[in-house]
Amino acid sequence: MSMTNHQQRDRQGAVAMPLDDVRVIDLTWHVAGPFATRRLADYGADVIKIERPGAGDPARDMPPFYRDVPGPERSGLFLYANLGKRSMTLNLKSERGRQIVRDLVRDADVVVESFRPRVLPSLGLDYDALRAVNPRLVMTSVSSFGQTGPYRDWEATDLTTYAMGGPMINSGHPEREPLQSGAHVASFHVGAVAAAATAMHLLGVAADGEGDHIDIGAFPVWMGAIDRRQSYLMSYQYGGIVSTRPYPQSAIGSGVWQCQDGYFMTTAGPAMFPRMMQMVGMGELLSQPEWATPLARSHPDRLDESMAVIVPWMLERTKKEVRDACQEYGVLGGPINSFADLYHDAHFQERNFFQQIDHPTTGPLAYPGYHIKLHLGDGESMPERRRAPLLGEHTDEILRERLNLGADEISDLRAQGVV
Repeated sequence: MSMTNHQQRDRQGAVAMPLDDVRVIDLTWHVAGPFATRRLADYGADVIKIERPGAGDPARDMPPFYRDVPGPERSGLFLYANLGKRSMTLNLKSERGRQIVRDLVRDADVVVESFRPRVLPSLGLDYDALRAVNPRLVMTSVSSFGQTGPYRDWEATDLTTYAMGGPMINSGHPEREPLQSGAHVASFHVGAVAAAATAMHLLGVAADGEGDHIDIGAFPVWMGAIDRRQSYLMSYQYGGIVSTRPYPQSAIGSGVWQCQDGYFMTTAGPAMFPRMMQMVGMGELLSQPEWATPLARSHPDRLDESMAVIVPWMLERTKKEVRDACQEYGVLGGPINSFADLYHDAHFQERNFFQQIDHPTTGPLAYPGYHIKLHLGDGESMPERRRAPLLGEHTDEILRERLNLGADEISDLRAQGVV
């Protein structure tokens, strides 16, 4: 593994990143796979994103769009999930296109793909075929249900992945239908798991020189997530108890409360409720028999009576004032933040979390920054992250750099519809 000149130029003067010498061929699209390779790029890997000529990754056509104007270079989802990569177009339905993939794989360290399990074998680009070209290759396959089993050819969305693998029965209002996790959270989680597994397998390659094929299924990833799913299944298996969705304020002192400038969420329950009452200035109630014990405070009448005290107290305060009070009295709670709240949050500002990244279409925009912080020596800084690439922006550069093709050869490939 060796760092390319491209990376050396971009990272000069910045701290060395853990994957600076790793080369990744990105055959993913939509959300989960691209987020996995985005994570690898964040850690320094040189990620070459292979896209379809003319159309590119379908995520380019997925909202939200910059200023609500659709366009292949304006998708906020694509811009976020593809930071730090280079894009080349390649027609995998052509034999020459498939040969270019094999040529790129010869000196790559990782291939990440998110096709349906039958696709790459039909193209002669499955793990066995690519391993014959590069025995040290780590190939990570991201799919809905995994590469084997009776569900392998089924397609899934964030909704079905979370519903089958996560605790969706507990999401939403008890008198309404269950709700999936917001936006593409389920897919982002799968991508993060895929990135971590890939990076760990690189350690094995360094130790014994042998590559591996990593099978990441969204369904098994969510089944193994630490999100209460397993405890609910065990409750049903051993006790016949079907989990339900609680009312927003079914536990005394818990729920979402309106404040002067938004909403605030607390979690108390009968055991921790005394802290809440001390916070709202009604601690004297705790000496009365109906409030004195957790069992007494569990009575349904206490819920309505407590809300009559808590609601006006919340309405008289800002989210910051409530948060400060929670910290003082040891009450579990936090503000429900808007994007503007997060951007201006003092903690994120002090840590320089948000980064301005320029783009030819959108101009400079604030992006969430690195989710890690490395120890920096004198004069060192975290590398500036590269923006998401334009469709096919680096095709010629990669063909020249990695395959030593000349201008005439590249022109012929373009005329033949290969790139």
